[in-house]
Amino acid sequence: MLITHRLEYSVYMLFVWIARIIGYTRIKYLARFISFLFFYLVPIRKKVVLNNLRIAFPEKSEIELKKIARENYYYFALSFLEIPLLFYFDKTSLLKLSDNKNIEIVKDGLKENKGLLLLTAHFGNWELGALLVGIEINKEISVLAKRQKNNFVADKMQLIREKFGNKEVLLGVSVRELYKTLRNGGAIGIVGDQRAPKKSGIIIKYFNRDTLVFAGAASLAVKLKSPIYLILLPRLSNGNYQMVVERISYENLPDENEAAVQELTQRYFNCLEKYVRQYPAQWLWMHKIWKN
Repeated sequence: MLITHRLEYSVYMLFVWIARIIGYTRIKYLARFISFLFFYLVPIRKKVVLNNLRIAFPEKSEIELKKIARENYYYFALSFLEIPLLFYFDKTSLLKLSDNKNIEIVKDGLKENKGLLLLTAHFGNWELGALLVGIEINKEISVLAKRQKNNFVADKMQLIREKFGNKEVLLGVSVRELYKTLRNGGAIGIVGDQRAPKKSGIIIKYFNRDTLVFAGAASLAVKLKSPIYLILLPRLSNGNYQMVVERISYENLPDENEAAVQELTQRYFNCLEKYVRQYPAQWLWMHKIWKN
């Protein structure tokens, strides 16, 4: 296994080396090649992507869906190449990659002294988003992450996530620790769009389909009333990003705790769906969100 992991890491670093030589602004050409390879020649998860798109957009033709799927592979390849290069940026250069004007509403949330619950999704470049928000609000974000099976890759990702002051927190940490972070005025970043196991998830509607998802973020929010935001980073046609920030409202929540958690989670997915419909090729359709 160690040999396999070393080999995987060597391949990973080879792509990083090539990407650095090509340069950040030109890796889109390499991304086009990689996406062509994995869409047409080695079609990994292609059936999953197309099936998900058919469920989400039943009104679209097969030609339209295949075009979205093809672009989805391109955006995923581009993020795959971009993320390791972020380690070589300084703060000033990093901030130039995105228009972050509406980050001001997150700064307003800081003034409430109830901590910050920052939700994102597998959309655009979520790793870059966490770095940008931490720099902009000048506060450490505890970024919840699932550690890669390959320790060499995992260690590299930790270096990237923590370079500008954020802290990687691995899945499996107790809810009590996350609660403590928020209670002490800290900020937590969570990628909240993952499919949950049957025993621990709740069912919400996503693209008019019953979807089993995690409710941990909403559970923390209901207990502490911390400001909760959806933050996404859709890619623009010029290659840069536009940061999207929306505050998720606590207004008119049910009084009963379980129902309030359900409603808050639904509000997050409603907000996410709005942007996925606007940028359908930029959400990661490669996972079986509707498996259960």
